[in-house]
Amino acid sequence: MAVREKMGLTVRELLLAEEMKDIKVLAGDRGLDKEIKGVTIIEAPDIVKFIDGGEVLLTGLYAFRSCTVDEFRTYINELSRKSVSALVLKRGRKVENADTKIELLFTFAQEHNIPVLEVPFEVSFRDVMSLIMERLFNEEVTRLKYFKTTHDNFAALAIAPDSTGKGVDEILDVLSKLIRNPVAVYNQNLTCLAATDQAPREFAVSRDAVPFDPGTYSNYTYMRQKGEVPQCLIQVKMSFREKIYLVVTELNQPFGTMDCIAAESAITALRFEFSRQYAVTELEKKFQNDIIHNILNGKIHSMGELQKNTSLLGVDINGSYRVIVFGMTNESMARGDFKAKVKDIDVLSDLIRSRISKAKIHNDLDKIVVIQEVEREQTQEEYRKNIKKIAEQVQADVARYNKYLKIKAGAGRVVDGIINLPESFKEANEAFMFVDVAGETPEDGGPQIMLFADLGIFKLLCQLSDPSMLLEYVPEGLQKLYNYKKPQRDDLITTLRAYLDRNLNLSKTAQDLYVHYKTAVYRIEKIEKLTGIDFDNANEVLAVRIGLVVYKMIENYNKDFI
Repeated sequence: MAVREKMGLTVRELLLAEEMKDIKVLAGDRGLDKEIKGVTIIEAPDIVKFIDGGEVLLTGLYAFRSCTVDEFRTYINELSRKSVSALVLKRGRKVENADTKIELLFTFAQEHNIPVLEVPFEVSFRDVMSLIMERLFNEEVTRLKYFKTTHDNFAALAIAPDSTGKGVDEILDVLSKLIRNPVAVYNQNLTCLAATDQAPREFAVSRDAVPFDPGTYSNYTYMRQKGEVPQCLIQVKMSFREKIYLVVTELNQPFGTMDCIAAESAITALRFEFSRQYAVTELEKKFQNDIIHNILNGKIHSMGELQKNTSLLGVDINGSYRVIVFGMTNESMARGDFKAKVKDIDVLSDLIRSRISKAKIHNDLDKIVVIQEVEREQTQEEYRKNIKKIAEQVQADVARYNKYLKIKAGAGRVVDGIINLPESFKEANEAFMFVDVAGETPEDGGPQIMLFADLGIFKLLCQLSDPSMLLEYVPEGLQKLYNYKKPQRDDLITTLRAYLDRNLNLSKTAQDLYVHYKTAVYRIEKIEKLTGIDFDNANEVLAVRIGLVVYKMIENYNKDFI
């Protein structure tokens, strides 16, 4: 009499485990003696392609949330050809036609003798996977099998067409389920790109962050930092010369070796998804840049062309818009460092994009032009507060990237209709030009902002571009100071500016210039002697203030004029 060799782990034996006591058999009980050869989670319908046969499949049906009933029937019929051992179902997430799909699953299970098991919603699929794999393999083989399982799941997500634009969110969602902790991903400027529930949206690398060994081979840098809740940081170099941080907040349990395996597979999928998004974004930027450039510069030759371009941009041709021009100064950059300027402007563009909604952004060499859709009813004061808040947020973001970068911005007035954008663009450029010459410099190092509506008399000067005509608005005494050829000229001009900015207060002028009080007194007396300016005459002081601004304009128009 032949002796029947003992089978491997069966579904029935699995159900006898203490950890599986809350699992219910819903259908297919005649298949409980099927042998289990593996386990995997269905997080994308295409996972069927990666199944070898004999697996226990874990699903919340969320992977099939948007497919039709007929598509779902096709998917489960493909499962029968793979001879899966069992299906473990978890209900609770919103899925279209969920009841109908579950009935089809039950019918399928009865026809093919495939057990359908249900676990409570609070039970982690990762625990079920670990239990099965521990029964099947020793520790090393378990790691290899777990790697293949997670790799296949994330590979299915990576190659699946993403029409919703939520590919990164789905990858993080799967990873969070596997490691039972919140996860988030941040760019190199530490701006949150995506995060699961309970993961922080604000993040900083702590000084006490230390490297740690994840217990398996890796090409990435692992760090752990303490805090209210410990965090594991994984630094990943991207293919397009940027880096991201995958951050695991150890809210429920410490980050271990098995979690590292899951994270490594998730990173592969994230790199693929971000590379895809980067390629699409760069193409869209180039396409939109050309269209926006033509609109802003009035190079649209017909209403039909305008309608086509606004349709391609996805904006309302009759909406209300305002143009904002952003730029930066870099106190540490060497003059002529063009590559560094381009990199800084690209960073500024990304940060503005993350802070301003309903906006189209155009990279214009050393400036960023923003077309912002606004509510026509918004008051000037409301808009001033809004743009100031945005600029301050962008300045804070930029400071994390490079503390020497300072933001400045000029905003045009609201115009109705895309066709009138060139007018707001011209005003924004003029306001931007006047930020340096007429705008206030915040004492806290914040951004400089100028609205065209606030330019006052300087709006008239914007109409003049001939330096010789502008010079007529400079008092004769001030011209003498600018024509003073001795080395002290620049110090005297700087002192005069500070003296006027401080409302003729010598003590504050000396403090601002970091010079002795007597030095400030000497310079002002020197200025009075050279120019004949009467600082007791309010009208003359006003004329000098305007003259200083005009001279700055002349310098901008023609560096060699003075």
